[in-house]
Amino acid sequence: MTPPRLITADDLSLRPPVEDDAQLVAELMDVPISTERPAQIVRLWREHWDERGYGTWIIEDPAGRRLGFVGLRSHSDFIRVTIRVIEGEGGDDLATRALRVVVSHALEWLPDLPLRIRLAPEDVATREVAEAAGMTYAPDLDHAVDGDEWQVLELPYVRIADRVPPRAREAMLKMWGEVNDAGGAVGFVPGASQEDVAEVLDGYVARLAEGRTVCVALNSPLGELLGFGFVARSTGMTVAHTANLERIMTDTARRGTNHGALLMAGMHRAAREMGVELVTLDYRGGTGLGEFYTRYGYTEVGRIPGGVRVAPGDDRDGVIMARSL
Repeated sequence: MTPPRLITADDLSLRPPVEDDAQLVAELMDVPISTERPAQIVRLWREHWDERGYGTWIIEDPAGRRLGFVGLRSHSDFIRVTIRVIEGEGGDDLATRALRVVVSHALEWLPDLPLRIRLAPEDVATREVAEAAGMTYAPDLDHAVDGDEWQVLELPYVRIADRVPPRAREAMLKMWGEVNDAGGAVGFVPGASQEDVAEVLDGYVARLAEGRTVCVALNSPLGELLGFGFVARSTGMTVAHTANLERIMTDTARRGTNHGALLMAGMHRAAREMGVELVTLDYRGGTGLGEFYTRYGYTEVGRIPGGVRVAPGDDRDGVIMARSL
């Protein structure tokens, strides 16, 4: 399936460049539009799009005003990320929102190459923008070019697995308990025993061998587990094109760093690679998760009033959502 070229989210949209975007580049470079360089840059952007099917997106507000760009440029073994926004048009907040959207899109749709951004050690503002989008400092990738020192941050990667090694099981069990005790709606109530959680986890591990369920893990560049979930394909001829996303969770200690969006992107990618066309999920009412999933294209398609009993006298609705891939 061809990745979408236009990306929309909240109060901004991102689109491929057109020739007229040389005006934006000239403004960002603080040079006259009559100079050759802005037009040359836009021409290179368009060539990259023609060759790769992705590249630099122009950031626009609902009124169509151009506010900056987020660029993805292919290299032999990684994709380089760049971002610039016009001063006075939202600054770091705008850059963070735009970068969050683009890196999530990349994790779902683009070649399975690391996404990296390089910056000068003193560029604290860009580093904070990159970290808020989920990127992590990778000191082993630091380097110098013509005497200039550069630091590199890298996006987490997705691992789609049909088995769970013992060390990974241990990390998943630990995270599941922490998410549960923090009030996360992942099938238990706070204080559930490790044995109860392990029994459910091991049930999923057994199902992986059957070939209709996969584990999707979000890992840091250093291999740390940041989140996971399961894609369970439906059984039966009439529903073979559907799957359910289950037990979706991320590290409670790293909330606010876009990991939820990145994990959802990875789960959509995994489902699409399984040949799935429609995904569903369910959540516990009263958690605010409906708003989160709506941002990623989900629509409520069913509700069971009082279908989830959290505690005596505390019944919640069971909510079902769905979206096409």
